[in-house]
Amino acid sequence: MFELARKETFKEKVTVQVKTDSGWREEHFIGIFKRVDDDRQRELASMNFKDVVDEVLIGWEMQDMERKPVEFTPENLAAFKSLPGAAREAVLAFMGANSGAKQKN
Repeated sequence: MFELARKETFKEKVTVQVKTDSGWREEHFIGIFKRVDDDRQRELASMNFKDVVDEVLIGWEMQDMERKPVEFTPENLAAFKSLPGAAREAVLAFMGANSGAKQKN
């Protein structure tokens, strides 16, 4: 079977390595991304990671350290993008999932 009519959005796990005083901690959330066609994805590939996140990340399922939901707001998105490497990891997750490439575990 093949489905030609795809949903306009998709969810993908985003993993970010966060530096702590004692080393590194892996954090993750489920990003809700806007689907784009191949031409737009090629254009996005040449853009700044933070600009790509602004265009394609339209929501998330995220919890803070106390397991409370983190609302998807402009302020929280700005805080997320200020974390070193966070925007890059979100874009890499988006690009891999949007291209249809399945990664090996």
